[in-house]
Amino acid sequence: RMCSVCPKDGVYRCHGCMGEPLFCTHCCRTVHSLMPFHRISQWTGGFFEGTSLTKIGLEVHLGHAGEPCPRLTDEWCDTDDEGDQLTEGPWIPLVNDPRTTTVVDTSGLHSMMIRFCQCAGALSHDMQLFKTSLFPASFTSPKTAFTFAVLDDFLLDNLECGTSAMNFYSKLRRITSSVFPHLVPDRYRELMRVGRQWRQVKQLKWHGFGHEKRQPKAGELALFCPACPQPGVNLNLSDRNESDPAWLYSRLLVMDGNFKAEHLYPTNPSDEVALTDGLGFMVCDAQYKMHLCQAQDIMQRSDCNNHQAVNQANALRHKLEATGIGGCACARHGCFVPHSMVDFQKGERQMNMDYALCQALGYNTDGINWAFTFYDINCQYNKHLSKRIEESPYLDLPWGMDIIPGIGLWHVHGHQDKCYVRYASNFITGATRINGEIMETLWAPLNIISPSARGMSTPHRKECLDFQMNDCNFMKMIRISE
Repeated sequence: RMCSVCPKDGVYRCHGCMGEPLFCTHCCRTVHSLMPFHRISQWTGGFFEGTSLTKIGLEVHLGHAGEPCPRLTDEWCDTDDEGDQLTEGPWIPLVNDPRTTTVVDTSGLHSMMIRFCQCAGALSHDMQLFKTSLFPASFTSPKTAFTFAVLDDFLLDNLECGTSAMNFYSKLRRITSSVFPHLVPDRYRELMRVGRQWRQVKQLKWHGFGHEKRQPKAGELALFCPACPQPGVNLNLSDRNESDPAWLYSRLLVMDGNFKAEHLYPTNPSDEVALTDGLGFMVCDAQYKMHLCQAQDIMQRSDCNNHQAVNQANALRHKLEATGIGGCACARHGCFVPHSMVDFQKGERQMNMDYALCQALGYNTDGINWAFTFYDINCQYNKHLSKRIEESPYLDLPWGMDIIPGIGLWHVHGHQDKCYVRYASNFITGATRINGEIMETLWAPLNIISPSARGMSTPHRKECLDFQMNDCNFMKMIRISE
């Protein structure tokens, strides 16, 4: 029962410190002045009952390295009383006091007495919270804040486990009170909003826009394959030897669609706000819609084989704004191409894939004259590709680029013999041995979050897909040497 710091009576046990030591009231406050998110319990004479650091008088001071602001006049009385300083919440170790701020951490929810700096020239309250690694849920008079640690944990859980915001917050409520989680304050909507803002801030920082005033352009918040030839990035075409074959400096792309990534019609489309529209892998919404309005929808059946992607291109599903997504990836290494992923309105129509292909071929390809495209229905899709591109004002190819169509080896055996000879990568000079179905391996992790993204707002869904695809490319980059 002795305090681990001083010889006084220890009545508080900290479950966050190693070994769960005992503290007296004064030492518990002092030791945890920079560790305010630890959980403690109080000895009642028969057992340890859950309580909080705020109830024993702990305050968080901003702007003075943890010390109180000299301009504060309403400080609490520093006593060694073992009783609670503030009123107790119902059945849970939270403080029911209007002066406190709700802070959400990986250790659960905390009611904290946060003291802002009142000095002349001090930062606004929201900026003071930011400098203390707390993300306010509101920028005017914030009463709820999320630690950077819990936001990072949420993003990582979403990437690795496909955890939705609702399930993640439900976990935090149970961490706060395993017996009465329904009595823990509901901050689910705040987590949804702050999670989107945090995801955007992290992407801007990762891609070099943390201290740059220039606004990012299309696809600049996305990683791409470090091994594919990119002039100005990993290739200097001025040093190219004239004897080198053209296919040595070529872009290899594989195309495919995914019908698991569905999306319902939004409930309130006028309230939707896009944070990174067209800056990642999903294309810019406005220009893509203009292309769809201009392009002609030609219904046709495959004259080569019973291709499902062709025959069901106009299959419409009710209550769905998007029946899936489609796009391009590099055929050799399996990295999504930035700004080349599109939504399907009906099925895997040619007008959708035309836009995705043109965007992919225009990404960092200045000076590259050859491009190999592999698509399971290329024998049908490639027939009138050049004509469709010429007729649409929103489709464009890099000047002087030759497109060489091919079919993934997996699908070659389902085509006619003449298609096998013409489109199999084994018979195309410079095509190398590639995995024509590599995008199927990329869809698998993306499909984990697709159910939770199905009912999101349109911009939020695209941001989640962008973040997942960016992480997929990142994992490819750090493992590419294996």
